[in-house]
Amino acid sequence: MNGITHDQIALRGAGIVNITQPEKGARFTLDSLLLADFCRFKPQDAILEPGSGTGVISLLFAKKYPRVSVVSVEAQAAVAKLCSQNISDNGLDDRIVLLNQDIREIHRTLKPASFDAIVANPPYTRIGSGRQSPVQERLMSRHDRLGTIQAWLDLRIFLRNRGRYFLVFPAGRTAEILSLLRAVKLEPKRIRFVHPWQDKPAFLILVEAMKSAGPGLDVLPSLTVHEGGGYSPEMRQIYDFQ
Repeated sequence: MNGITHDQIALRGAGIVNITQPEKGARFTLDSLLLADFCRFKPQDAILEPGSGTGVISLLFAKKYPRVSVVSVEAQAAVAKLCSQNISDNGLDDRIVLLNQDIREIHRTLKPASFDAIVANPPYTRIGSGRQSPVQERLMSRHDRLGTIQAWLDLRIFLRNRGRYFLVFPAGRTAEILSLLRAVKLEPKRIRFVHPWQDKPAFLILVEAMKSAGPGLDVLPSLTVHEGGGYSPEMRQIYDFQ
């Protein structure tokens, strides 16, 4: 792993978390912040975050919802070590459990139907396609070397009945992801498209699906990231700018 940086990130409703992360490679991105803001939980939900990276989403959840419990899963040992450090540095050892495991192996540790929600920022790029990063941690996090999207959706076995699966995915693959969700009895219930600018096509979709639920979908107002010479008013709220 390359050098590391010590950063802070804020999210509306959560306040500030401190993140130690690689200078290059498995760094948190806008996707993670938007997904964390999109999710909604009940006070005592048990949450599973596969592919947690250095833990930013899990940390923000634990700060925003003081009574939830989180299990974070990260396969890459070096990245998991930083995640563990971040959990301790933010004083959240009693709220977040970290598993340094491949998502395809967590059935050896976790029981089926034991979570109320799964939150995933899965690899977007099929192996062998797209730009190949020279940084191993980034390559692993952005390409499906640790399991295809189907493997990520198969994690539904860990959801209780009517549990929720939250994810972020490229907007250009909306039809694909919605079809795959329904095929495994994860019914899409809320979606939100994210646009870089108001007059540009969406580049991300945020999805909330429910296990074994009936049809019925809320399409939320779109989110625009940039406006004028900076962030849009809502993005400034998401980043908790004062």
